[in-house]
Amino acid sequence: MSRNTITLALLALAGSTAPGLAQIVNGSFETGLAYPTGPNIFAAGTPSPWVATTFTPDLYDNTGVDGWGIGGIPAYDSMFKGMAACQGDRFIGFAASVAFGGLNESFAQTTAPLNAGRTYTVSACMAVDDLGKAIPYGGPFSGRGEVGIYLNSSLIGTFSQNTASLTWEGRSISFVAPSSGPATLEFVAQLDPNNSNASYIGLDDIQMVPAPAATSLLGLAGLAAARRRRHT
Repeated sequence: MSRNTITLALLALAGSTAPGLAQIVNGSFETGLAYPTGPNIFAAGTPSPWVATTFTPDLYDNTGVDGWGIGGIPAYDSMFKGMAACQGDRFIGFAASVAFGGLNESFAQTTAPLNAGRTYTVSACMAVDDLGKAIPYGGPFSGRGEVGIYLNSSLIGTFSQNTASLTWEGRSISFVAPSSGPATLEFVAQLDPNNSNASYIGLDDIQMVPAPAATSLLGLAGLAAARRRRHT
């Protein structure tokens, strides 16, 4: 292996492992039309490529153009009223409740190809409205629920409950990809783990990035160094 070949390999590997390499798109829900005929609590507010997998998550849009504005959802007693998005103008609200035989709203996206054995980190902004609203629609939502994160229907981690009401807090989990190729990444609303109270949760700025392949980089760097020593 020539020195140039090693250098190119190092550069290619470094580029493929950059922390900013996104595995999902539209993580802040800023693009795509969610409600073609206007906001509707009975329609899924999941702009492409996101899809609703259980019931109908709600899209909030602080501009009021496509989704529920900063006044909140009137039918829900103004759920998330005054809540600005964590990133951009939009975010998703979804519920967990014992009403209707059990309600765990969820949404998902197919990821860019993963590499088996590689570590990935999923992060997001998370908020909760636990002020006891929306009684006819699964409420009163008085809990601070969690969010289960699933990869191809297998639980890979949980975003823990918020520590304050109507406040964005950062959450993240890491996992090792069990196989290579695209996968379905799904977010499922869960009840408050302390009291099983119904919970209405907001998510925004969802990201999934691979961890740098430090071992591979060090191995190639060591090989390059050894070859340089042999030729000096």
